[in-house]
Amino acid sequence: MFKIETWDNNEILRTKSQEIARIELNKYVKLWKQMIDYLKNPDNWWVWLAAPQIWINKRIIAVSLMNSYEDENYRTIMMINPEILEHSNNVEVDWEWCLSLPWESWEVERYCRIKLQFLDQKWHKNTIILKWLSARIVQHEIDHLDWILFMDRVEK
Repeated sequence: MFKIETWDNNEILRTKSQEIARIELNKYVKLWKQMIDYLKNPDNWWVWLAAPQIWINKRIIAVSLMNSYEDENYRTIMMINPEILEHSNNVEVDWEWCLSLPWESWEVERYCRIKLQFLDQKWHKNTIILKWLSARIVQHEIDHLDWILFMDRVEK
């Protein structure tokens, strides 16, 4: 398995992640499966993970698309090279936490709705619209790919 480091021990969290090329797909599908295993392990109790959090400077995230914190029927999917195409003007402030900043939580403003494009594990292009908690989760993880930590979004 892999080790998740805190932000002060992981310089990759402060580096913009590189896109995954098609020739690299098989390598990163295997990594994604490990990320999913980590997320689904009840001892970890987590619903999102970005490759930079495990020392891999690539644009891949594993996210659980939850409707609410009580949602038990959510899907966890892989997103390769995710990109937000559009977002709502509406924002919502809610508490966030992060594996890279353990024992910390802050209120963060996020868009309520996003239109997103990404590649899946078969290299198919997907475009989806996410709202509320799912949109928040994906925005948080894409921030990791762009060297932004949620503490950077907290209003001083």
